[in-house]
This record gives sequence, structure tokens and C-alpha cells, in this order.
Amino acid sequence: MFIVFYLKSNVEFVGLVSAISSLASVPALIVWGNLSDKIKRRKIFIIIGFVGSFLSLLLVLVVHTVSTYMSMLILFQIVAMASVPVSTLLILENSDKSSWSNVMGKFNSYSAIGTVLGLGIGVLILTFFSGMGRELIPYLYIVAAWFYLIAGIISILVLKEPKTEISRGKIGYLYALHAIERVRYFPTHLVHIPGKENKIKIPDYLKLYLITTLILMMGFQLFFIPYPVFVIDRMNASENDIYIMYLLNSLFSAATFIPAGRYINYIGSNRMLSISTSIRVVLFLVMGVVSFFVFDTVGYLLLFIVMYGVFGAIWSFIGISEITSISNMATTLIRGKVIGYYNSLNGVGQIIGAGLSGFIAYDIGYSFDFILSAIIVLSGLLIIFYSKPPDIQYSKKIIKSHS
Repeated sequence: MFIVFYLKSNVEFVGLVSAISSLASVPALIVWGNLSDKIKRRKIFIIIGFVGSFLSLLLVLVVHTVSTYMSMLILFQIVAMASVPVSTLLILENSDKSSWSNVMGKFNSYSAIGTVLGLGIGVLILTFFSGMGRELIPYLYIVAAWFYLIAGIISILVLKEPKTEISRGKIGYLYALHAIERVRYFPTHLVHIPGKENKIKIPDYLKLYLITTLILMMGFQLFFIPYPVFVIDRMNASENDIYIMYLLNSLFSAATFIPAGRYINYIGSNRMLSISTSIRVVLFLVMGVVSFFVFDTVGYLLLFIVMYGVFGAIWSFIGISEITSISNMATTLIRGKVIGYYNSLNGVGQIIGAGLSGFIAYDIGYSFDFILSAIIVLSGLLIIFYSKPPDIQYSKKIIKSHS
């Protein structure tokens, strides 16, 4: 939104900036994660992440070009990632093992609530100060920066350094519950950095399944990154419209998380993944066809805003289906390693999809981009049908942790 509304640039740069800024987080995650394990400290990295985010976001006041905006986001990703590898570890290391599921359930719930509240505050700011026009957009970053600073101060006063140390590989199932789709939130947790510490090989059918999740994520990002820009370009959507669209997506996703787990428990993860992914393929194709004939009307704008929320609801079923199958197909000895690969491949899919989306939408067209995304997701779906992963029910422990 900043690139389109404030910098007056196009969808090509939206995809490029999304991909590059997210790519910057990958080495940062590895460095911060290894450093925290090496010096055996957690709290300091939480503080670095929050205070560093505050300082980096303040630079938005001097951003006037796409290159400076990209530089700000890269810096933000690098410093913000300091808190990611240790956030869940710090919470679990300060809790009794018997309460881990409940603690993680609350943590994930609070994270979802925070996302919805943040977007809601953005909608209110844009509504009450609409007269400022595009000049208001940088101040949304300033507001976000102050929230990071408040979080940093609270961390200094409240957080305690844990007395025990937990191995990441032993708690992969807890991390895996927090599934993120949209690249603008990538990533929020680091499960496990794949390495050579575990010599047990991953079965071929599981490798194929992991590759399939990369293909699916690439197709999803190919659709979602240009989608808001399309709504702006073709339907003259306002900043407020886009914020409402994001809000509905997050709200619908959070609202369907627990029901998704319950349905998967009845019909199995593989079947649920096939059904929910098939629905997305159909909707992607429909939106691609509709985009050929879309007009600047309130009806079309409402359709595209509501559909973005619907896609968020469907993601809950897809994300939980994937991680349920992966967690259960992997044995205890390799589960942390497999989940690490799952998150890594999802990140790769996000980056590739985001990077390609802008060029395809700008040089060929939004409609082609939407239809191509459907074809890519369909190819991943066909691989699922071919490999026939086991239909595994959603763990009752996981459902309880999110109740």
C-alpha cells in the first residue's frame, strides 16, 4: 500500500520489495538464532528486536523513493528477526512442561488478536484523518513504531531470563501450530534451522509432500501480492478499503482456525487439504476471469474485499491440514528437522511467488497472473493426489491448545 499510494509506484515494485525484504530475514534468522543459542540468553534478543523495530520504522520519515523504502524494510527485517528465534523458547523455558500446550495456545491466540487489533487501529486512523490523504500513510508506520517501543519497555520490566534451556528440535510440534501465509508477516516464529545434527533421512514421500507445500505457497503468493494493487488500480480502492480487506482476511482466518481443526479431525488432513485447495483453485480462476470484465463500481469493490476475507478463512484449513500431515508423517526423531524444512520451503515459496508476481502482473496483466496462480496451485494439488499422503486426523492436543 505504501508503494502504490505514497510512492506512486506500480505492482512490479510491490512484488520485488516484498520478496527482497523477506529474503533479508532468512540469514538474519539464522544468525540471531545461532547467537542466542551460543550465548544462552533470550531476553536481550527480544529487546533488540522490539527497540530495533522502533528505530528502523522511524526512518519512514525520510523515505521518498522505492529504493529507500526497500532499504528501510531490509533494516527492519534484520533487527526485528532478533526476537523471532527466541520468543517461543523464552515462554516455554519459563513454563512447566505440563502447561506448554495451553501456554502456546494463549500465545498464538494473543498474536492473532494483536494482528486484528492492529489492522483495526489502522482502519480507525485512516477513517478519522482521511483529510490528510496519502501524507497520512507514513504516520501509520510511526504509530506502529511506538507500539514496538512500548513492547520493548514492557519486555525490560516484565520478562525474566529462563532458568532452563530447551532444545528446539524437541518442541517442533508446538511451533508448527502458528501458520503464516501472507509475506508481509513473514516470518513470526523460527521453529528449527535444518542442519546436519540429525542423520536420519527423511522418507521420499515426505520430501515430495514438502516440495508440494512450496509449490502451493508460491501459487498463493503469486495471487495475493498483486491482488490489493489490482483493487487499487482497477476499482480506485482507498487506503481504508485496503486496510479493511486485510482486516477481514486476518479476522476470518483467526475465526476459522479452531473449526478447521475440528473438521480435519473428522475427515482427515489429506482430504481436507484437497478440498480446501480445490476451492481456492476454483476461486482463483473465477477471480481471474472476473478481472477481465471488472468495472469501477461499489459492487465489484465489495466483492473483491469480501473475497479476500474468504481466502483467509480457507487458509486456516490449508495451513492446519499441511502441518497436521507433516507432524504425523514424521517420526519423533526427525519431526523438528522436518518442520524446519517445512517452514523454510514455505518461506522460499513466498519469496519466489512474491518476486515473480509483480513482473507478471505488470508486464502481462493481472488476469493472467491470477489464472497462472490457479494453474500452479492445481499442479501442487495433482501431486497430492498422486502421492496420496495418509489421511491423518488433527491431534486433540492441538485442538485443546487453541481452545
